[in-house]
Amino acid sequence: MITEKKYHPSYPLSQYVDFIWLGKSPQLDLEASHHAPLFTELIFNYGDHFQVSGQNIENIYNKYDHKILSGLKTTPFHSKVSGSYSSVGLILKPFCYGMIINKFGTREMDEISEILFEHVFEPTQANFEVVESHLLSLFEDKSLDKDLFKFEQFISSNLLEKGVLRDFNDSINISQKSFIQKFKRYYFIRPIEYLKLRKVNRAIQQINSDQAGKLTDIGLEAGFYDQSHFIRLFKKFCGCTPKEFKKISLG
Repeated sequence: MITEKKYHPSYPLSQYVDFIWLGKSPQLDLEASHHAPLFTELIFNYGDHFQVSGQNIENIYNKYDHKILSGLKTTPFHSKVSGSYSSVGLILKPFCYGMIINKFGTREMDEISEILFEHVFEPTQANFEVVESHLLSLFEDKSLDKDLFKFEQFISSNLLEKGVLRDFNDSINISQKSFIQKFKRYYFIRPIEYLKLRKVNRAIQQINSDQAGKLTDIGLEAGFYDQSHFIRLFKKFCGCTPKEFKKISLG
């Protein structure tokens, strides 16, 4: 039996962390492939084998835990769990990978692991609230660059517009090259790849919410030029075609 819990933090931690999850099982053998997500994930594994393989993944092993930092990806990724499943994870905003990568493997990250173990993992009743201020320390000496913040707002409002990246670049005071370099320091992928990733995830949401919808219409509504463009990019990011994905999601 798997015990799972989820907690959505309050502001200001919610600026960086969408939710914290807890997973426990005395024995679990699971292997799965996943489409490229729109979030960064930080996992503290206190159990046996927990492997995540794919793009932009860092691992730190020590005597007491195994930490996994998993960022944005432009291809599918894979996970494998065997033995005792005992983990706490943080689903982070996509830009957080670049904010905490330099803290990965430090004593500060070890202290966060100890706090999560003591207050979230070990107790019968997890106390998520008490860990919020400690988790905020991962980000308190960082702030999201104003151009990146503007980018998120601009893309959210104009995702389906043609030439959206060009229009955004015209709205800021630095060169396109400088912005791309800055973007990659936080997101670890290029802006154009992030735009494609958002469109693919938009299509996935539409497929899951409207199983009867025509895939041609879903692709156009998600911002793809035509059906072949939709199929090609969807397969690159998800490892299967939209038709195959829809069949899988229908069970």
